[in-house]
Amino acid sequence: MSNYHDFSDDIAAYHLQKSTLTPYKNLKKWQARWKEDLIMHKCSEKTIKGYIHATNILLFFAKKHRKIDLTMIGAKYINRCILDYQITLAEDKYKHAKVSAEELTRLKKERKKKNIGKNDANFTIYEIFENTLSHRVTIIKMFLRFITENNKELHDYTRIFKSIVNVKIQDKFTDHLTKQELFSVLELMHVWVDVFKQYKPKSSIYSAYRDALCLIIYALTGARSSEVVYIKLKDIVEHVQGDEVYYIIKIENGKGGKKRSVAIKKPHIEKFINYMRSNLPSEEYYLSSTYKKGYTNKPLSPDTIRVFSNFILRHLNINKTGLHAYRRAYVTKRIGEDKVDVSIVAKEVGNTVAILEKHYLKHSAEAFL
Repeated sequence: MSNYHDFSDDIAAYHLQKSTLTPYKNLKKWQARWKEDLIMHKCSEKTIKGYIHATNILLFFAKKHRKIDLTMIGAKYINRCILDYQITLAEDKYKHAKVSAEELTRLKKERKKKNIGKNDANFTIYEIFENTLSHRVTIIKMFLRFITENNKELHDYTRIFKSIVNVKIQDKFTDHLTKQELFSVLELMHVWVDVFKQYKPKSSIYSAYRDALCLIIYALTGARSSEVVYIKLKDIVEHVQGDEVYYIIKIENGKGGKKRSVAIKKPHIEKFINYMRSNLPSEEYYLSSTYKKGYTNKPLSPDTIRVFSNFILRHLNINKTGLHAYRRAYVTKRIGEDKVDVSIVAKEVGNTVAILEKHYLKHSAEAFL
C-alpha cells in the first residue's frame, strides 16, 4: 500500500497499468490507492467498506476477461459487468425462491444479446435489484473518475459515463405503521417483560428488556436501525422542560458520521433504562449488548431486532415488515399530526428535507391527518 505523500500533487500520479499484470491485478492496485484516498479524506470505515464491496464486482468481472487492456474498458464493458452482477443476484434469490425460474431464464437471455451497452444499455433491470444496481453504478463511476484523475497517461473514463446504463428507480409503495398499529406495538412493548415467556419461553428477562427498549426507541424517535443498536448508557441523560421530563439520547453513530440528539418522554422508557443501569456493568455498555455467559458489550445486529419486530407485528396481525416502517411512521406523525415543520423533522431523523418529501411522505402523508 502506497503512502499518502504519493497523492501530494493530486494529478497523474500513477501509470494506468503494468503490462505484466492482469486487468484484475491492475484494478486491484487502483482500488487500494482509492481506499487510501478515501481514508485520507476521512470517509467512515462503513462507507469505505461499502465502496470497496461495490467496486469488487468490476474487479471480478475483469478477472473473467483477462485479455482486455484497461484502455479498452468502455460503456459496453461496464454494462455487461452490471448485467452479469444482476444475474448473480438473481441466481442467489432463485435459491431462496424469491425469483422464479422464468425470470432467471429471461435475465440470462439478456447476456446473449450482442448490442447491450453499445448505445443506451437497453437491457432489463429486474425491479427488486434497482436500488442495488443503481448504487453499484454510482460507485463504479466514482472509482473510474478517481483513476481518470490520477493516471499518468491521462486516460479519461468520464467520457463513457453518458452511455453507462442508467438504472431508473420506480416509485414503490413502502410500508409505514399507522397510528393505531404503532400504538399496538408500543402497548405490547410496555408490558413485554411481564408476558414475554408466553411467546418466547427460551428468552431471558434481560433480552426481553433489551429488545423491547430498542423497539420503543425506533418507534418514538425515528432513528435508523444501525443507530439504535450503538446507543450507550452514557448517551442518555435526563432533561426537564416545563412540566415534562425527557431522556435526551445522543446518536453518535449517525449516517455519514453525523451526530445528533433525539428525545423521549421519560415515562415511556424509564423502567427499561433503570433496569439497564442496574444490570449492565458500566455506562460504557451498549443498550443492545449481547449476553454470553456475561455481558459482552457487543451491540446486536439490526437484523436481530428486525426479526423480533417482524415476530411482534405478525402476532398483532399487522401485515408489514422491517424497521424502516417505524421511521416512516415517526416522520408521518410528526408532520401530519404534530404539525412540526418538515425542516425540523429532517434534523430530528438526520435527513434532508428533499429526501423526507420524496421518500417518506409520498404515500403516507394523510395517515395521521
